[in-house]
Amino acid sequence: MPSSKMLSKRVRGIQAVGTNWAICLVRWGLLALVPVLVLIDPAHRLSVADVAPYLLAVATYNLIITVLLAVRFFPRFVPPLVLIADVLSSIALLYLAGPALDIFFFFPLFPVVVATLRFGSQAGLLTAGIFSISYVLLAVGVRQLGHVPSQLFQVGLYVLLYMLAAIVLAVMPVATPATRGHAARQRTVEEGPVPDNLRMIYEMASALSATMNYQRVLEAILDVSRLGLADLGDRVGESVGMVLLYDKGGLYPASHRNLIVRGDETQHISGVDGLVGQAISSGQAVVGQDLASDPELSAFESLQRCRSAICVPMRAGFESFGAVVFASVNRDAYTDEHLDLLTIFCNQATIALQNASLYQSLREERDKIVDKEEQARRKLARDLHDGPTQDVAAIAMRLNFARVLLDRDVTRARKELERLEDLAHRTVKEIRSMLFTLRPVVLETEGLVAALNQYAENVRDNDLLTVTVDTERYHDCLDTDAQGVVFSIIEEAVNNARKHAHATRVSIRMSVENDLFVAQVEDNGRGFDVQAVEQTYGQRGSLGIINLKERAALIEGNLTIESIPGEGTRVILVVPIASEPD
Repeated sequence: MPSSKMLSKRVRGIQAVGTNWAICLVRWGLLALVPVLVLIDPAHRLSVADVAPYLLAVATYNLIITVLLAVRFFPRFVPPLVLIADVLSSIALLYLAGPALDIFFFFPLFPVVVATLRFGSQAGLLTAGIFSISYVLLAVGVRQLGHVPSQLFQVGLYVLLYMLAAIVLAVMPVATPATRGHAARQRTVEEGPVPDNLRMIYEMASALSATMNYQRVLEAILDVSRLGLADLGDRVGESVGMVLLYDKGGLYPASHRNLIVRGDETQHISGVDGLVGQAISSGQAVVGQDLASDPELSAFESLQRCRSAICVPMRAGFESFGAVVFASVNRDAYTDEHLDLLTIFCNQATIALQNASLYQSLREERDKIVDKEEQARRKLARDLHDGPTQDVAAIAMRLNFARVLLDRDVTRARKELERLEDLAHRTVKEIRSMLFTLRPVVLETEGLVAALNQYAENVRDNDLLTVTVDTERYHDCLDTDAQGVVFSIIEEAVNNARKHAHATRVSIRMSVENDLFVAQVEDNGRGFDVQAVEQTYGQRGSLGIINLKERAALIEGNLTIESIPGEGTRVILVVPIASEPD
């Protein structure tokens, strides 16, 4: 279902197209009327042949406009050019008419009406003045004023008619693009906030709060802001819009409108100088001129032609997200009203952007948790398949063999049963060790030291790996959640030493140094090149080091790995100890 903003924009577009078609059809009608007036002129001062070149030229010109409208290609610069062409063609018709110019006296009314409705009262009065002067000069040129005194009154009447048409149209309550902005500003001064602005603010809040998608919020910032600028009048004209956000390279256009140079989309600026730097440092919206000389915004080629701009910082509390920049090709395009409106938009948008950012972070964290749970399930399935499952299958086969031996050799059967009993005990220990790793109950009941000692004992019994635990310089300083994370990191480091480094001896040391908890896991395995492994993670299926560092980050810790090929590995975890509240 389309939003009210989209419907409003669509309605304005349909109205503009309808107006252009109406003007084009009236021009065809006036063109067809020219030969009719020539033929019915009682004095027969002109012939159709006299105006044939004019008819052909204007018909060709209007045919081009008709084609442009048919293919829906009618840029903003076309209407002013069309008005100039209409003015010149009407003056040309009066000139060609010569003594018969009085039969075409009403033709200039068409450009006067179009100028007033399209561009406002000043344009209409200017057009009417041009025709008044032209009509007087042409009348004098054909020497009509000296022949019949009444014709002086007739020329004055026509001139008065042009001026009255412009004045009447100017004071009529017609909702034209040129008068809408002025009327809105007038009502704002006299009556307070106008309903249109309230509607825009409501639409802005609806558009920004309707989505938690980061990119959609950025698009909404530009769309709603441009709607607000359009409803304040045509003073802004053609404009460029950008939402500049921070990344590692500085500020970049995360969302934009009308960037005509492709390289501008990847351009970065520091955001410390010029218009953007001033807005971000002051925390307030700033209006600037001549962006071609701006020390930072001039890096965007699309902005070099802009003669005025407005920059609004995007800040929530002490956190700065970036800035929103709107630039116009017109000089002094932005007023205090634009400044206030865009400030409201961008403040609301910053809150929406902050919410979207938090929501995106939560989704990423959720995905990490789901991924880690999936990895844990796969690890459990792999360990069960490689360990207890194989042992249970062996027990079943050897039980069948023992049953056969009972009928043939009781002594061998007894020894086989003894071996089966030993295998069953080892399988039970292995399963208990796996269950302990998944949920070390002793960690919850007796603490981290007891859990590590029991884990080391299980590893020594099941894997024939010498594991020592040194906790003399450690005292209980971590909360339950932090202890769980520390245990999982140490357990993963020991597993890596056992499986990948083929170590025979692992030492675990924990200590408290000032306000830091430090845990070290050191082995005598074959070691590895840490930097080379981290650089090739894109081609590796295992992300063990990344997993360890992400777990450390959960408790605001820092994890480093020191290793030399052939000389073992040391994993060091440092966690700040939270101070007790006063």
